[in-house]
Amino acid sequence: MEPVAVTYGGVSELFSALANPVRAAVVHRLSERPRTVSELTDELEVSQPLMSQHLRVLRGARIVTATRTGRTTTYALLDEHVAHVFLDAFTHTQEHPHD
Repeated sequence: MEPVAVTYGGVSELFSALANPVRAAVVHRLSERPRTVSELTDELEVSQPLMSQHLRVLRGARIVTATRTGRTTTYALLDEHVAHVFLDAFTHTQEHPHD
């Protein structure tokens, strides 16, 4: 039997990366369609350097991928599993808000 840290380390990393409201909002936006960095900064009203920092965390957690075309980088979710996990959690929190 594998140690708990080995078995659950990846899922803990995923949820840790989603624990920030800006990163959660990025994942929510990307669940709709891929977006450029400037689209994300405009939509979420976050500075470009801060957005880049958040995107770096999401890439490190294998949540998003980046495709560069010239000077433009477009981000997308790595796969539909991420969207499913996020949207289920988002729906849960909307149905059962904190009192």
